[in-house]
Amino acid sequence: MATLVADISASEFDDLTRELLRKRLIKNCDRAMAGPGKSQAFGIIRRWSYRPHLSRNTWMRPYLWTLLLKFANKHVPIPWDGITVNDNYVSQPHTDKGNEGLSYTVAFGDYTGGALMLEGDVEVDTRFRGHLFNGAAIRHWTAPHEGQRFCLVFYKIIWPPKFLPRYRVTCREVEEGMEITDEYDDSVVIVNQKGHLLKTLRNPRPVEWIGRLTSRGQKSRMSLPDTPVSVGTSGQGLPSGF
Repeated sequence: MATLVADISASEFDDLTRELLRKRLIKNCDRAMAGPGKSQAFGIIRRWSYRPHLSRNTWMRPYLWTLLLKFANKHVPIPWDGITVNDNYVSQPHTDKGNEGLSYTVAFGDYTGGALMLEGDVEVDTRFRGHLFNGAAIRHWTAPHEGQRFCLVFYKIIWPPKFLPRYRVTCREVEEGMEITDEYDDSVVIVNQKGHLLKTLRNPRPVEWIGRLTSRGQKSRMSLPDTPVSVGTSGQGLPSGF
């Protein structure tokens, strides 16, 4: 039900630990099934109103994002879209209904307890031990713990059919902010840590949908006749559909 990938030296988590202690995650009250707590998403996520795109945490915490990418490139053996970062988060029994396939998880910190629990009372020790498991199919939760426990979960999201085939949205820290490259509309922009547009490096091409996830959908203004291609709204925020 869970497959050990590899043991990981505690020193591999030193930079992540320092950054997560320097600035703690804020409480997330939107996890209805797993329960509230310090649990935040990075990378590509499914959002309530629009197409899959980067979580705002990704550009709000550029150094943390860089550390997560570095860790993933070295240790995560599966393709992934998003990362959930947990800080002393004790999840309730749930399944990850928005995910598909295998997830990779690992925990770290100075703590006791805190095992990953799988349906059937299977206890998995993930402290400095990376595991694969199917959180979309298997009910799971976190055992109580004492001490400081951080946890990372890498996963693929279920991609809305309207926006298939899958596209990549990547970002990297540059001198001016975060550079975001979006395969959906072929745009490249730089935003600050508030998500405000600083510079357009490549204008978006016209697309049919900006991505509102309704049965009808919402046409992109950029696809309408005689509508000039523009990025942002009055110079603020991300391009339409972000």
